Amino acid sequence: MEKEQDLISSIDKAKTSRFHYRTWIISGLGFFTDAYDLFIIGVVTSIIVLSGWNKLSTLETSLLDSTALLSAVLGALVFGRLLDKLGRKAIYGLELVLLVIGALGSAFLTPTNGVYVLIAWRFLLGIGIGGDYATSSTIMAEYSNTRDRGKLVGMVFSMQSLGLLAGPLISLGLIYSGLGLGIDWKLLLAFGAIPAVMVIYSRRRMPETPRYSLRVKGDAATDGKKLEKITGIETDTPSGASVS
Repeated sequence: MEKEQDLISSIDKAKTSRFHYRTWIISGLGFFTDAYDLFIIGVVTSIIVLSGWNKLSTLETSLLDSTALLSAVLGALVFGRLLDKLGRKAIYGLELVLLVIGALGSAFLTPTNGVYVLIAWRFLLGIGIGGDYATSSTIMAEYSNTRDRGKLVGMVFSMQSLGLLAGPLISLGLIYSGLGLGIDWKLLLAFGAIPAVMVIYSRRRMPETPRYSLRVKGDAATDGKKLEKITGIETDTPSGASVS
């Protein structure tokens, strides 16, 4: 137990390093995408009606606007449970896989697909968004030191504002591009997959957080080495040791 407290204390006292900022980018791009995908559907529903692809009823419009928000709640609950059960490393990145599939599925609809197919893709997208809210904030908080934890987690959440800003800017750019409304709304939905694709690999490569390994697995030997790599702080945990 003493060794566990020593390692946790080392994490809390570590200087903010390149690794912490890299983790912010990897986590923050997910929050950027989450906000973009949740906002952009309001623009898309208007363009769908104007393009003639589908004359949406009030019910259909409401479902398109709200489905991802509702399924995000479910996604956060499910992924939060999986994080605690299987570990951060085992799960991190899978939420973005669902998000990407949902975004691309929404974008590549054909004229024969009904609006309820789009709603189904939005449901899957929302699961991924909720999962990202649960995983990214946890990862950033557990790797942060005590001094800068609030700042780093806040920086992750601040990426949402950039995602919200990107939505209308990209919409205006596409509308003035002259590609046509029938293409514009699909591109708006497809763009939501791009930032996520950029960081899936990096998320799958993220090491398990020392806090989880120490407090749940009781693995002090592995995390002593991991801590040195991440923070540059030397530890004297002997090989094969474990937390009692």
